[in-house]
Order: sequence, then C-alpha cells, then structure tokens
Amino acid sequence: MKVCPNCFSDTEIKGLISTSEEKGNCNICNSKDVHLLDIKELYDFFEELLENFQIVEDGEPLRSKIQSNWSFFASRGTATEILNSVLFEISSEIISSDDLVDYTSEIKENYNHWEIIKEELKWSKRFFINTAQLEDLGWDGFFNTQYELKSKDLLFRARVHHMSGLPAISTSDMLCPPKNKASGGRANPLGIPYLYLSDSKETTLYEVRAAYLDELSVGTFKLKGGIEDLRIVDFTEDTSLFQPTMVKDTIKARLLREKISIDLSKPMRRYDSEIEYIPTQFICEFIKVQTGADGIRFRSSLDTKGKNIVLFDQNKIECTKVTLSKITSLKLKAIDL
Repeated sequence: MKVCPNCFSDTEIKGLISTSEEKGNCNICNSKDVHLLDIKELYDFFEELLENFQIVEDGEPLRSKIQSNWSFFASRGTATEILNSVLFEISSEIISSDDLVDYTSEIKENYNHWEIIKEELKWSKRFFINTAQLEDLGWDGFFNTQYELKSKDLLFRARVHHMSGLPAISTSDMLCPPKNKASGGRANPLGIPYLYLSDSKETTLYEVRAAYLDELSVGTFKLKGGIEDLRIVDFTEDTSLFQPTMVKDTIKARLLREKISIDLSKPMRRYDSEIEYIPTQFICEFIKVQTGADGIRFRSSLDTKGKNIVLFDQNKIECTKVTLSKITSLKLKAIDL
C-alpha cells in the first residue's frame, strides 16, 4: 500500500511524504499525480503510536480516538483503511481500527495529575508544592510549544469607564496597575502584575465584559523599539502527532496543555472564589521559571475567534495610542439548565 500527502491532515507527515521522489495516483484517497510513499516506511511510527493506547470495554474506536483528538488523517474512511492495513503487519494488541481503546494508564495519570495539583494548591499545599514530582512527570518539557510575538504584531487592551463623558485614558494608565494595587487574576498572583492583552479589539471588548452603551478606552500595543520578538508559550497551537521517537511525550504534553488551557480560558463568574485562580497562577509561575518564556497565549472563552496573551513583564511592550469607544450593540444568548 502506498499513501500520499492528501491521505493525511497532519502537516508534518504530509511534508515527509511530499519529499518522496515517487509520483502517481493514490489508491487510498484517489488523488492524481501526487507524491507516494510506501506505508512500510511508516510502520515504526505507527507501532510507536499504538503503544500509547490500550483496549478497554468503554473506549472509543481507535480510528475515532485518533481523529477526534488529533485530526491526523484526512477522513475517517482514510483512517480506517490505513490503520487496518498497518495493524495487519505490525505487532500490537489492537487488531482493528474498530477496537475500543483509550490512552494508556501512564498517559491518563500524567494529564489527570493536573486535577490533583489543583486540589492541593487550593486546599492543602499552596507554597510547598512538590515541583520535583512535576519534573519527574516531564512537565518541565511540556511547555515548549511557543510562538514568537513580533515587533509588527499589534495587541489590544480595554478599560471600561465608570461614567460617561470622560476623555480617553492616557497610554501610561493602560498598563498594569502598581504592585500594591494589583489584584490576583487568572494568570497573576496578588501583588505580581501581569499585562493582559488580546489579539483583536473585538476580543478585548468581550474580555472586559463591556455592556450596552458603556464607554471604553481601547489601547493599541506593540513591542518597544529594539525588541524584535518575545517567546510566548502557546496553548492554542495544534501540535503535530507525527513526532517519531517522541510520540508518547507529544501526546502527554498536548493533552496536559489542553486541560490547563480550559482553566486558563474559563471566565470567572461573580460568585466564584478567587481561590479558583490559584492553580493557573501556579502554572504560569512554573512556565515562567522553567521555560524563561515572556508570557502565554490561550483562547478566549468569551470570543470564540479571539486569543488572549499575558505578558509577564510589561516593560517589553508599550501602548502607542488609545481610542475612545462606545458599545452600540450587544448580543446575549442563554441556554436552559
């Protein structure tokens, strides 16, 4: 069996197959005049991949599990054909793409440890958490998915005015509050201010929960002159599964980041306790120390198209202008509970 780039959605494996010198028609996805690679060349990768799954009674079909978590193949049909062909040739307890599977206990214990850490930080061990255990689990290497914030990139931050008719807030006042006035947030502890920004003006309006007819100051930010880029740990990136010799760590890291990302994005409700912030404050501190990154990026739960960026040091960025804005329309949606 030979496969082509169009059999897959994963960018890394598509790139590998595209380097093949052989070209022709693909019998799997019916693509014409494409690069072809004998599936035998991928047996080692698939064997390594399948070692991370175990058969369980209440599991999910293997093809569905891989597709729902990773979108690895171009389609479920393609996944079925390729997996069944590979499973016939390699050594695995799984013999069919229909077999019900889940991740191995080792992988589940790794990402589920986040729930244990959350409870410890909130209710039993706040300042003497066992970080050595996290390093043993490999967490110190799981936050290397980073992107570079460039000098050309613009970011935004909004502040709602407490009354109408006020002028726009000055550029200097759009930065973090002073340490003695910095309250705890989703990423920063009390007294340690981080700068919360969004990648669009629309997203930052949602993030400050602006109401109808509210007047706001919206600041535009960019890196200070002389700073070419900042390294940001990215909780929004879809990591490629095709990482030969590193598949297990790739799965562990991706699943852990996804669980943490949910908590980073979760909006705080009026009746929530600030204790709920502590686990994400901890993981941001862990990232800052372990990776040396300048901040984090995560998805906005209030604006599904937007992303938020938190910078650990505001001195690397500046507010270049502030625009006075007013909310003229608002759309709310409720669901029955």
